[in-house]
Amino acid sequence: MTEDQVSWKAIERDAVVVSSDGEKAGRVAEVAGDPDADIFNGLVLSLGALSGNRYLPAERVRGIWPDRVEVDATAAELERLQDYEEPVAGRIVADESFLTRLRRRFGR
Repeated sequence: MTEDQVSWKAIERDAVVVSSDGEKAGRVAEVAGDPDADIFNGLVLSLGALSGNRYLPAERVRGIWPDRVEVDATAAELERLQDYEEPVAGRIVADESFLTRLRRRFGR
C-alpha cells in the first residue's frame, strides 16, 4: 500500500530529501511560503554539516509526505544550488510530530 501525499504545510522538520537519483540527499531545514494564502515557495535544504543551506524552488518538488520530500534534482545538482541567505517569504518550521519521533525511535 502506498502512502498518500500531503500538503506542503504538513512537511515535518528534518524530513528527508530524496533526489531524483534516489539518494537521501539532505533534510528540510525550513519550508518557505505563505500559509494563510496557501502559497508554497520552496524549501530550504540542509545538505550536511559542512554544507550551507540551499534553496530549492517549489516547482522542483515532485512529491510530499510528512517525513520525506522527493525532488526532481540529482544529489549533485542540489549541492550546486546557491547558498540560502535571505528569507524567500514567510517561513514555517514545523514541530516534530509525535509520529515522527516514534518513527525515529523505532526505525521505519
